[in-house]
Amino acid sequence: MAEPHNYRPSAEDVATWFSALGNRPLPDLMEEARALRRLGHGDVISFSPKVFIPLTRLCRDACGYCTFAKSPRAVGKAYMSRNEVLQVARDGAIAGCSEALFTLGDHPERRYRAADAALAALGYDCTSDYLSEMAGLVQKETGLLPHINAGIMSRDEIAMLRCVSASQGIMLESTSERLMQKGGAHFGCVTKTPAVRIEMIAEAGRLAVPFTTGILIGIGETRVER
Repeated sequence: MAEPHNYRPSAEDVATWFSALGNRPLPDLMEEARALRRLGHGDVISFSPKVFIPLTRLCRDACGYCTFAKSPRAVGKAYMSRNEVLQVARDGAIAGCSEALFTLGDHPERRYRAADAALAALGYDCTSDYLSEMAGLVQKETGLLPHINAGIMSRDEIAMLRCVSASQGIMLESTSERLMQKGGAHFGCVTKTPAVRIEMIAEAGRLAVPFTTGILIGIGETRVER
């Protein structure tokens, strides 16, 4: 068998495991899940109260299920201003938040002239540079810990943002190449290629960046793919 970090089960393997699980009584599975939870975490449940800072709602992708990303005409203004970012962060701090979750589309300047022009007016070349400045500002002015979800980033971008964030993340979303085909939820979305997202997660690991990820349920994947 391949090394664990290189091992990827075949569709037949997954189907076999899924069938075996489906044949087990639900109470047995739930008890096993509880045992694993107790073994790994005991009775400790943690959470991070956070405030959302949608730095931009523009995105170069056009996922079939997304309700976050908008067109330049729909948003009116491509990016939140410095004062808007600080106001949201300060309100969050007053409300008892400890984390500032920066949410944004994936490098919208690569798709929209409006985003590119807005960045230039702000004095930045790219979204990641402006994001880095705002994350550092929020931490300095409010004490909130920035968590950054900025889409696909290069090694240099991940390293730059590591200096101004407590953690970063990207949703794997799905390992299904099928969803990239015409009619699929990720058709025409180059950043949603599973291998690209897996490589970014691996790069964050190589840079020792605290990182979060996850999958999306109900975007057209089969239960075996899930």
